[in-house]
Amino acid sequence: MSFDRQIDQICPHIVLDEPLYVDITRQIVRPDKPIAALDSVNLRLNGLLDIPSAGVFNPISIVGTGRGPFTIKAGVNDTLVVGVNQGPFQTVTVPASANITATKLAGLLNFGLSGVQFNVLNGTQLQMQSASVGLAATVWVDATSTMAATLGFLTDHLYRGVDAFPGWSLVLDPNSLPQIPYRMIFFDQPLRSIGDFVELSYTTVRNQCRRCGGTGVEDDWRYGFNGDTGEVRDEALLIQEIEKIVFTVRGTNTFHTWYGSTINDTVGTKLTFGTFVQNLIVSDITTTFNRWQSIKTQQQQVVGQYVSDKEFPYRLTSVDIQQSTQDPTVIYVTVTIQNRSTQPIQISRGLKLPQPLDLLGSTQAQGLIRQSLMNPVLVG
Repeated sequence: MSFDRQIDQICPHIVLDEPLYVDITRQIVRPDKPIAALDSVNLRLNGLLDIPSAGVFNPISIVGTGRGPFTIKAGVNDTLVVGVNQGPFQTVTVPASANITATKLAGLLNFGLSGVQFNVLNGTQLQMQSASVGLAATVWVDATSTMAATLGFLTDHLYRGVDAFPGWSLVLDPNSLPQIPYRMIFFDQPLRSIGDFVELSYTTVRNQCRRCGGTGVEDDWRYGFNGDTGEVRDEALLIQEIEKIVFTVRGTNTFHTWYGSTINDTVGTKLTFGTFVQNLIVSDITTTFNRWQSIKTQQQQVVGQYVSDKEFPYRLTSVDIQQSTQDPTVIYVTVTIQNRSTQPIQISRGLKLPQPLDLLGSTQAQGLIRQSLMNPVLVG
């Protein structure tokens, strides 16, 4: 059974890693496209760290220079006096012990103190870490701590947390038009340098999407987490193959100049010749269908590859063309085909004559307007 890579994909309208610089205030970043949802925003600063909207705030981390096992002598080096977040001093007394391990000593200190957590590093050293984070977090190791020298902690020294990166909010850009409400990133505090840059990923609105150009569908295959691509078979393969040969401009394939149709050129002349051109479109689609039917027959009979009944283009039942009542430059084409299992499949598309604004980069769709790519209608 033959297959092809799936190229019709519903566009997620995602902008990935858009490089942007902060403005002169060091607080504002303006994305190039409108942001559709806050939950979709991912901000990486200077290519190093993803910054959540709440910001990044570090706790206090004090690593003692003393190495275990430790010897605790009663009345000599058995107390640790700590003040946490400007609160009252807390005193913990450790029973006298010879060669107490760092792990056991950390457990005794955690049991006697609150607001700080003791961990063991390298199996021998103690690390004291605050429960709170940011500049509001403070720890004071008092000079009356007889155990401080044993652990290797400085006394009469105020330790303070760090506001590593400020938080940010998504606010409406006052310079944007009300028809297209752009939102900008506003940091709670100025960044350290005007040279700081961000890589912004977010979901944008459909008519501003670079990936699909506003059509809602992108024609490209995608790779999964294991490196595989999506595949189409049977009816889906038949639909994709017909779409590809009909909407490919004939002659653009250097190695197979017969491949494709002239339907795009025909659409560009429909205003001059009127309904006569509609007949040309029907004839072109019929000829293109018959050509592809011949190729599938050769694939099966000459090459010897198995072609399932569901993927074989057996009959072109009808081609219906109607001009839009709202836009004279748009016509709608509905093609009904049957595969070899006599299953009717209907495909509808819109074709549009490009306008001067389209050629200048207008957001309006030009060329093909996709109507029902992902949902082929099974008739009967």
